[in-house]
Amino acid sequence: MSFLPSSTRGRLLALGGVGALGIFGTMYSFSQLSGKATEEENNWVYPSDDLIDENYDNGISSTYAIDIDAPAYAVWRVFKQIGAEKTGSFSSEFLERTFARLPFFNSYEMQEEWQQPDSLMPGDIAAFDFHGMSIKWTDVVPGKYLTQWVDTKNPPAAPGSYAFRFPGMKHYAAAWCFYVVPLKDGRTRLLNHWRVGYEPDNFWTRTINWINIEFVGGCMAHLQNLYVKRLCEFRKKPQKSGKFMRGVLGGRFFNSGTPAGRWDGTPLFEETETQWMRYGRQKPAVTAFRQPVTDNPEWPPTGPESPWADVVDDQYFEGWTEPKFSWEEQIRQKMEKTYLPNWGKEGN
Repeated sequence: MSFLPSSTRGRLLALGGVGALGIFGTMYSFSQLSGKATEEENNWVYPSDDLIDENYDNGISSTYAIDIDAPAYAVWRVFKQIGAEKTGSFSSEFLERTFARLPFFNSYEMQEEWQQPDSLMPGDIAAFDFHGMSIKWTDVVPGKYLTQWVDTKNPPAAPGSYAFRFPGMKHYAAAWCFYVVPLKDGRTRLLNHWRVGYEPDNFWTRTINWINIEFVGGCMAHLQNLYVKRLCEFRKKPQKSGKFMRGVLGGRFFNSGTPAGRWDGTPLFEETETQWMRYGRQKPAVTAFRQPVTDNPEWPPTGPESPWADVVDDQYFEGWTEPKFSWEEQIRQKMEKTYLPNWGKEGN
């Protein structure tokens, strides 16, 4: 800015200062003056608070709450799908990706693969990203609450993962919990609850944690509660980007005369946020003219007319079945950098 006149530089700096103050004021109002739990709710000792209090004597809590016009299980199951590898954060994916650089893409449909009894188990990673910044699912109480927890004193077991901490901290622990309280009128009280502990305890680390769980984190938790409320009350609208892609690639914008989908023109298409990934298992579309292929003894071709006739191992699949997945074998492969001979063959 040195090439600008001093008066212009001064005006730009003043405008920047006003803009920054406006952003700070908006975030402060949104995170501190709205969306928070009552003082009694925030001071309540929750079932998973012991995860922090076991190793730290300076645990602090931050709780945001909202009433949702839906039964408790309808709210609980949303959080069963949370995660970068599942259906997102249910907060602002724009802010998550733009400023935190976290790969969250929200999908607001309940998906069969994430609603099975073993879809979420204690010890699973609650993924923030795919590089290893990890928080683990710890307490999974069906229909009642879910807890994610990370502590540098007890790092996650999964290879490639690490327990995160902020600069200036020797140790850090956080429990991020979602509690549902069924109300007598058929609604639900959702409690979005953080509890953290850290070492050393000084002005710098206290400031970082206020920003993390109250200021920035408070905005995201408040947004998350609002998004989940809208979803559970059937008021979440499909994203405009999805509608645009359906219009371009589904033929609607160019009057192709071909329906964009089997459910075109009905709520199952127009109001469905993302496709139901496993719905087609009930009757795969290909069965209109043949059955799906799940076994083909003719592949690979081994006859003299085959392009691979001189190189194919025509004995490879004899006595072979798909081996059961084994974490022990994955670890062995990673450490030894070899594969088992005759992997999948009978007797191996």
